[in-house]
Amino acid sequence: MRNNIEHYKTASNIRGNAKHPVNKPSIRKRHWCLGSAIIFIGSWITHTTTATVYEDFSNQQALKFSQSIPSNSATLNGGLPNELFIDTLKTAYGPISDNTISGFSLSKHIFAAPKESLSEKTYTIKKGDTLGGIFKKLDLDLSLPYKISQHDIGKQLKALSIGKTLIFRINEQDQLKEIDYPISALKELQIKLHGQQLLGAEISALPFKTRQRSVSGEINSSLYEAAIDAGLSISLVMDMVQIFGWDIDFVLDIRSGDSFHVLFEEHHINGDALTEGNILAAEFTTQGETFQAIRFEDSEGVASYYNPQGESMLGTFLRSPVEFSRISSRFGKRKHPILKTWRAHKGVDYAAGRGTPIRATADGKVVHAGSKGGYGKTVILRHADRFTTLYGHMNGYAKNTRTGSRVKQGDVIGYIGSTGLATGPHLHYEFRLDGVHRNPLTFKTPKASAVNTAHKERFNSLSKQMIAQLRNVASEYELAKISDSRAQNLEAY
Repeated sequence: MRNNIEHYKTASNIRGNAKHPVNKPSIRKRHWCLGSAIIFIGSWITHTTTATVYEDFSNQQALKFSQSIPSNSATLNGGLPNELFIDTLKTAYGPISDNTISGFSLSKHIFAAPKESLSEKTYTIKKGDTLGGIFKKLDLDLSLPYKISQHDIGKQLKALSIGKTLIFRINEQDQLKEIDYPISALKELQIKLHGQQLLGAEISALPFKTRQRSVSGEINSSLYEAAIDAGLSISLVMDMVQIFGWDIDFVLDIRSGDSFHVLFEEHHINGDALTEGNILAAEFTTQGETFQAIRFEDSEGVASYYNPQGESMLGTFLRSPVEFSRISSRFGKRKHPILKTWRAHKGVDYAAGRGTPIRATADGKVVHAGSKGGYGKTVILRHADRFTTLYGHMNGYAKNTRTGSRVKQGDVIGYIGSTGLATGPHLHYEFRLDGVHRNPLTFKTPKASAVNTAHKERFNSLSKQMIAQLRNVASEYELAKISDSRAQNLEAY
């Protein structure tokens, strides 16, 4: 009976205190659950609104990386567990495909890795250097040169130019991370590595500024000397010769007192002039006649040179296949120097040093490249079906000159020599129309097409601007000449 009474009292006490629980462990458990929920929600909001980028990954690479992390591995995204991080991505953006990431910005979720501190080693390329040899000298991983040589872009490091500088960037663990190599004055090849893996290679343009320069000169002895004295590079001299190559024969027409004015681009990096760009406009006066040329680029990005009226400066054929040579024998009847008989000379001979480049005088197809009797080593080009040109007595052929290949006007097709019946190094050049020999010094073919009507208004505006600038350059040059002349006269007194 007593036991029953005690049991009844205990049960009554429990029911009587149900509204005022005193179970402290239960209270702590509820508070912990509520706190955890608040922390999770706060973490989710913070990490879905913070835009940080993991720099070494593209979106696709980063996504694959995040999806492949085991749940027991180290955590990403500031401490959010990886499995929760991945679930959050999928919840926020829905199913994610490797091929389509529409409207998805992984940069909101991937935590930014601290940038590595890299040290630099530089190496100036010397004669006989190879990439493998340089790696050995610098005590770098010798397995990498082969991998680089097999990469579509990286393989350019197989052909190193003497005097250029390679930059190797190495991390604190002595691992090679980057290689920089200057492809040109304005382009750089960069290779990225990780351990023994080649991550990628790309060619990028260096940040440069383009300025406009002008050069003027007067010929006293030769165009080459006048141009160099005026500050024009050999490359731009060649460009100018090609621009005016139809209207001016730079072998026969040039006289003392002829002058030129050139407007061209000059590229600068950090204030230093590194390389020249295109000729924008030029003027050449020879024997009292002035020729002007303007560079114009159409809507498709194709650039060419035109006179101020919009007619092309590029004739169908260049006047001369050899730059800076002399004519040793003209078209017509002559006594053969070896056979000692009088016969028709059906071409023009250009005398120049052995190895001087020979240019194709027009676009065409190589129909013969090889030995041809008394002509020796010979190239014959066919142009627009009706025309052919022959280049004889060559010392050798240019790399891509072979029967069946196509060439552009101005391309080097071979080099001057004395093969065949020749007394000394020169080029024998023939010009034929419908199989009949014509004098290449006097025969004129139609010029190339003019500026398209659709571009005429834009060209006319550019033409006026360029011609005005050429006039200013010419005026300043004449004033400078007068000033110099007066100064010399004062010194004489």
